[in-house]
Amino acid sequence: LTQLGLGACLADDMGLGKTIQVLALLTTLDRSSKKAARKTPSLLVAPASLLGNWAMEAERFTPGLKILIAHPSFLPATELHGMTPERLDGVDLVVTSYATLLRQKWIEETPWRLVVLDEAQAIKNPNAKQTRVVKSLKAKGRIVLTGTPIENNLHDLWSIFDFVNPG
Repeated sequence: LTQLGLGACLADDMGLGKTIQVLALLTTLDRSSKKAARKTPSLLVAPASLLGNWAMEAERFTPGLKILIAHPSFLPATELHGMTPERLDGVDLVVTSYATLLRQKWIEETPWRLVVLDEAQAIKNPNAKQTRVVKSLKAKGRIVLTGTPIENNLHDLWSIFDFVNPG
């Protein structure tokens, strides 16, 4: 799906491997882009409480993947606010929170290889500012992860899938 430019939704219960599937895809994309003069990083947006988990799982399963956690609890404010494209050179994955995404304009302005939303029910309200900003991100591919697809109503699912495959 990523190679075709189509989005994907991984929806299942917690603990069934959504994280490892995304990390495996990122590793595959990283290998295929080694030939490029400059790699385009991917972006993962998750609730702040899961950022450390993503870092730990990436270190455990994909230690060769270069990750930058763009969040005030992991980076000094001056570095976070002053992020430049040069600072992202060599980075495979930028991990941030939904709240940080709203406060850091550079995230919205950066073109991403892949944008992954963890706990995608965070964008089920299409009128929320968070949802509008997420949907404005520039990416070649989009993936959402959710453990609650059945709990969402049709309107919520539409909002999530409008991110996955805009239009």
